[in-house]
Amino acid sequence: MTILDEAPKGAAKPVQNTPETDRRMQVISIAIIAISAILLIAFPEQGKTLLDGLFKWMTNSFDFAFLIVGFAALVFVIWLAFSRFGAIKLGDADTAPEFTWSAWGAMVFLAGIASGLMLWAGTEWAYHYAWTPFGLEAATPQMFTVGQSYGIFHWGPTAWALYCIPAVAMSYIYYVRKRHIYKVSEACRGALGDMVDGPVGQVIDYMFIFGILGAAATSLGLGTPMIGGALAHVLGIEPNVWLDVSIILCCTAIFSISSGLGLDDGIKRLSYAGSLITLAIIIYVLFAGPTGFIVALGMDSVAYTLTNYITMSLWTDSVNGSGFPQAWTVFYWAWWVAYAPFMGLFVTRISMGRKIREVVIGLLTFGTSGCVLFYVVLGGYGIDQQIKGLLPMVDLVNEQGVAPAIIEMFKTLPGSGLVLLAVAVSGIVMLATTFDSAAYVMACASTRELDEGQEPARGNRLFWCGAIAVLPMSLLFLGGLKTMQTAVVLVGLPIILIMVFMMITTVKYLKQDHA
Repeated sequence: MTILDEAPKGAAKPVQNTPETDRRMQVISIAIIAISAILLIAFPEQGKTLLDGLFKWMTNSFDFAFLIVGFAALVFVIWLAFSRFGAIKLGDADTAPEFTWSAWGAMVFLAGIASGLMLWAGTEWAYHYAWTPFGLEAATPQMFTVGQSYGIFHWGPTAWALYCIPAVAMSYIYYVRKRHIYKVSEACRGALGDMVDGPVGQVIDYMFIFGILGAAATSLGLGTPMIGGALAHVLGIEPNVWLDVSIILCCTAIFSISSGLGLDDGIKRLSYAGSLITLAIIIYVLFAGPTGFIVALGMDSVAYTLTNYITMSLWTDSVNGSGFPQAWTVFYWAWWVAYAPFMGLFVTRISMGRKIREVVIGLLTFGTSGCVLFYVVLGGYGIDQQIKGLLPMVDLVNEQGVAPAIIEMFKTLPGSGLVLLAVAVSGIVMLATTFDSAAYVMACASTRELDEGQEPARGNRLFWCGAIAVLPMSLLFLGGLKTMQTAVVLVGLPIILIMVFMMITTVKYLKQDHA
């Protein structure tokens, strides 16, 4: 059975009546984002200084909180999956999964990674090669393995466990408790009680909207330079802002059409296309490059990650104060946490009929294995180029940045023109898939009540497509895109508390309902 197959017999069919859109939430959400963007554009230097200072304060003052909650999330979801609660079905006893495993996995993976994975998979090791963890000596052969393993760690099980927390909490409330209110605040009710019906709940929900739109801007800021560089090489032109705008408009057109088609005919098929193109690139690099070296280095890096996983998870470097875990691991966890409520809502929407155990294991395995594959193949190829002296990847990454470095790396492959064209297409499709998923989730969140299998109004979905496109494009033209990215990561601090509330709520409801 493929991703395009029909849902299994017994799966719930979409409800046909059009649900009511929450116009007030739309207006207030856009107002919050617009005011934030205007302030960043009007006071770029002051905004950057303020947010950079807040970010440094957050990562240094609350590093322990991010590291503990990240590790606790992984332990919690593994316990949940293999406990008696793991067998609980998300839906009625006779409800079959709405989507096949391949469809579910493709949508989850591409919604969660955007185009940033390809960038960082090929280049993150080069940063760690020059700035090392654990007091290791820089620029030594050991750092090729350690650098790649740290990237695998940052995109591995802990990251996907952070997605599992809201996914399980929201899915259980929606499908088992039959509370068809598609809001993040509802997943905190067990811990906060009726406070979620007042200002506290509203703050949680609007913070979620801010996080999604800002995360979209972050994905755009990471992905557009890579896509633009690839297209510029293929077309024989210099990268410029108009090329970036064209890329954004192309992504907008794709995900607007997909969003208008709905979840089954739109996002599912777009995810399938993105998965095929991206997988083809990875397979080509693996076999066109030094296959044996890539596989062997991948095994070394995975082994190092597994051996040192607990140390990497909880290390703060309190004695030496290198700042490495704060600048890298804490930053990554804040980034994943800020994105987690969106993924939780999206996974909830596509997980009807699955067991809690399936959702947890599916997220951990699909997410982690996909990211490991990217890091092993792209990182291994880049490291081989560095070792052989064919391409100074370390210098390129640390002096020019990740996007120019990854483009130069792809240029060294046989048939580089076709490879870069595929990279550009893959990047556009991955961005479009992420934006499509984000617009769909925001449409769900701004719907007053959404029954199982029901889709938000098409006009509501297209409204959020426009919002997602306009904000990043405005910031791209007027400045403030990088500052917005920092602002989004700062949202991770309060969401850490929300994640704890979700875990409390999940345990409380499970024990109440299945004593």
